[in-house]
Amino acid sequence: MPTWAIVPVKRLGEAKSSLGHVLRDEERRELVLSMLADVLEVIKATPSLAGSVVVSPDEEVLQAAKASGALVLLEPGVGLNKAIELATHRAIAEGADAVLVLPADLPLVRVSDLENIAAMARFQRDIVLAPSKDNGTNALLLKPPDVMSPRFGEESFIDHLSEARARGIVPRIYRSPFIAMDVDDVQDLMGLKVDELGAHTRAVIQKIKRGAKLTKK
Repeated sequence: MPTWAIVPVKRLGEAKSSLGHVLRDEERRELVLSMLADVLEVIKATPSLAGSVVVSPDEEVLQAAKASGALVLLEPGVGLNKAIELATHRAIAEGADAVLVLPADLPLVRVSDLENIAAMARFQRDIVLAPSKDNGTNALLLKPPDVMSPRFGEESFIDHLSEARARGIVPRIYRSPFIAMDVDDVQDLMGLKVDELGAHTRAVIQKIKRGAKLTKK
């Protein structure tokens, strides 16, 4: 059964605003685009995933995603969860029987993680969740794609668990330090081990550390 990845991305000017006191706007833009490029490369290398849809209100993000081989969808200012639903409809039109929603800021994501998540969805109706380090959701597999509505936001892992159970489904939980690690603040950024990063993110992090050294502006 074809599973498609859905990758929502904020407008570049708004993304990673929590890093604004240590990174210049251009550095934040490069960081977001580099992590997106690495996530899309992992998706392409994952045999269980048939393709990807990147949804964003930012034309530069969409151009970069298209260059990486993803289908793209302009988000018309409807918010994250509605944007994911729009991208899901696009994936269904492409033949998707399941979707895997992934954020773009997973610098340690591995093909093995995505394969493991896909393999856990064994039933006709299934939901697989991978929590982030702060009780968010860093992977959400929905089979079929409209089995429930996404509930991304603060502590969305709990909300997704509740929503799944309300739909009569016992959600499966996948735990991985690579999936759990996203980049939300300076500690996350400084804690990244360069040799574990994808090539695009590694190059940007090395450039930042050589130049700005993550000091306050």
